[in-house]
This record gives sequence, structure tokens and C-alpha cells, in this order.
Amino acid sequence: MGVMKREVLFGLVLSVLLTMPAYSAVTVEQTTDAEYLINSGYSQTTAEQVFILKNRSTGKPAEPLYEKSQNVFVRGWQKFYSYLDPAQEQFDTLHHDIQMSPKPSDL
Repeated sequence: MGVMKREVLFGLVLSVLLTMPAYSAVTVEQTTDAEYLINSGYSQTTAEQVFILKNRSTGKPAEPLYEKSQNVFVRGWQKFYSYLDPAQEQFDTLHHDIQMSPKPSDL
């Protein structure tokens, strides 16, 4: 009977281990982290947008997460074109930090 008790005990322990749920505590803060998003297969642009929206909702300044490198000539030409046409959006920004009151730099 000793062998049968061992087999039953082994089967019971094995069934408990196989049916035990795996608990993983992942918070919202962790799932909206840029590194977590990129490691989960999202692009840098998506991670940056989540970062900016998270900062806006908490009242922090909305700054870009990644610095985009660009040719100096191209950047200068884009700034010049934006200066000539004020309705033209900046080419490298996908977000706007909206201020409700006017400032002298708005002129």
C-alpha cells in the first residue's frame, strides 16, 4: 500500500500544481510605461503618445519622449517654411502643449 499512497500523493500534488492559477500583479502605471509598451511590440511613436497623454492628464508638461535626429539643412528649411506660413504645423511635432493664457512669445 505504500507505493499506491505515494502515487496518489504525487498525482494530487501534480494536479494542484497544474491547476493553480498564475497571479501576476501588473499595474496600470507599468502597462503604460514606454519601455513596457516597446517591449510588448508597440512602436516608439505609440509609446511617446501614451507618455504625452499620461503627462497631460496629470498636469505635467507634455514633452516628447524621444529626440528625433534630423539633417540641419532640412530642419532649417522647415523652420523657414513654418515662419512664412504661420498656419503650417511643425513637421516634427505630433502634440501641442496648449496654454490657456497668452504670452509675449506668442507674438
